[in-house]
Amino acid sequence: MKKVFYRLTTLLSLALLGIGFGCENPFEGIEFQFKDPLTQATLHIQYTDASAGSRIKTPPNLQVAVVGEDANRVKNLTGGELIKPSSEGFLGLAVDPDQLPSSQNPVTVAVWAQADGYLSRLTEWQLNTPDNVNTTVPLISASQPPAGIAASQQDHSTGAHTVQTTAINGANAQWSLPQNTSLSTADGQNARGETKTTLYYYTPQAATTYLPNRSLRSFNAIGQNGQKLPAFLFQGLVFFQLEGFTREGQVLRRTSAPTEVTVAIQPNQRLLNGQVPKEGDSLPFWMFDVTRNAWVQQASLRLQRNPQNNQLFIKTQLSQLTHYALAETQEICENGPTFRFQTNLSGVDIRYYARLVDAATNQTVYETYVDLNNGAQRTFSGMIQRTVKLQVFRANNHTGGDQITPIYVSEAVDLCDTRTITAPISFATPPTKVSLIFDVTCPEGRQVDEAKLPAELRIQYQIVGTEDWVDLITMTRTVRAVASNRLEIGKRYRFRATPNPAIGWPFTQKDTTLRQAVYRLDIQSDTFCR
Repeated sequence: MKKVFYRLTTLLSLALLGIGFGCENPFEGIEFQFKDPLTQATLHIQYTDASAGSRIKTPPNLQVAVVGEDANRVKNLTGGELIKPSSEGFLGLAVDPDQLPSSQNPVTVAVWAQADGYLSRLTEWQLNTPDNVNTTVPLISASQPPAGIAASQQDHSTGAHTVQTTAINGANAQWSLPQNTSLSTADGQNARGETKTTLYYYTPQAATTYLPNRSLRSFNAIGQNGQKLPAFLFQGLVFFQLEGFTREGQVLRRTSAPTEVTVAIQPNQRLLNGQVPKEGDSLPFWMFDVTRNAWVQQASLRLQRNPQNNQLFIKTQLSQLTHYALAETQEICENGPTFRFQTNLSGVDIRYYARLVDAATNQTVYETYVDLNNGAQRTFSGMIQRTVKLQVFRANNHTGGDQITPIYVSEAVDLCDTRTITAPISFATPPTKVSLIFDVTCPEGRQVDEAKLPAELRIQYQIVGTEDWVDLITMTRTVRAVASNRLEIGKRYRFRATPNPAIGWPFTQKDTTLRQAVYRLDIQSDTFCR
């Protein structure tokens, strides 16, 4: 029997087109073999343009390299050595199956990424279990950064130089490094080879996405005297970040001598007391300690005024490369109420729109989507103390719907109340479920050989007329019938699938009107039979 090592392009594209092979098998006598992706300690990394509204989804000419001390333990998703992103910016990595990470033998996966017209970026993931990672890494365009973000990157040199961002509403930041300033890692290793320094300036409105833990909230901050502080929410005037890294994969954390940083305050800001900030005001200053994963309060800084443009700014000497904040804090509830949903839903893979409203004014204070499968729970922690009601609506995160008339309204509850509240919700008509079936038909007397099927088949959909692809379901060798609530009967969709997203999405079906609640991906062949 002739063996062909093949990635199922023809077979699965025919399957997705709903085309069977009929009585005559054009691949008779050929056995298709392929290498399944690894399933432990994998990293699915999606590189994107950081600007949500950008027409450029994937940064052009994206290049990546696995670097750092553990680089030799990192392979591609099928265990090979060739590591490159797909045309859509997807990078699939896996730790060598013979050296899986553990608490005694952790792995640091470090990836350098660069693209034409974008700031280079070094991203690290610390793995101490064989769990998988799914993540998105946004790259910032040098000429068109996201709203509320200004950033500047330079090649580091030993000569005196200044890194300066562009202005947002007339305000910017600059970082001055004196001559012979060297950079080092947290454990004191000097930078080796090509080195980048980056200064990021964030407005308070945009900071959340880029702060550590992607949050303005802190539950373990440390005071100036080393004491643990109560949980709080930053009410910030200034957020900025000093960054350094090398092409070899070193994350740089220190400068050999203090460096001067000057940061202007955005106009039209207010303090917690409602007053406008003024020259001479002393405000709390914070540094993020990477080792302790905590914000640490520093000595307060006084606002100064630039006589040339009347702009308020701070100036300070810093030697740690990390995130900083000039911010007051507002105490929040470290723990809050939990809602346990008692419903007639089961196995639903959509989430329903919900919001917290002030119990007295009915003003929205928080919006989210919740899982309404029977027994699902949602806890609301880390919020400013107030009395609220939870409203839940029929609208969902995939097909939209009514966000005006609630199907559930809770009793008034204090956001510092830690009790569990039962939320009964009944649907007269459960959401439509569409079944997708990967159906392999074997000749009489033979049966499906699951070992010959792809380990996984990932399927995405796109609503015709839109640009975004959305995860739908994942089929496996043994589970070839899967149902989803994410599709609507009567709508036009495009579908695509792949056994390995690192090779792209070669299997497509265009402009399909969904007319019934069962959608079959049929294939008639003895290729997958025994």
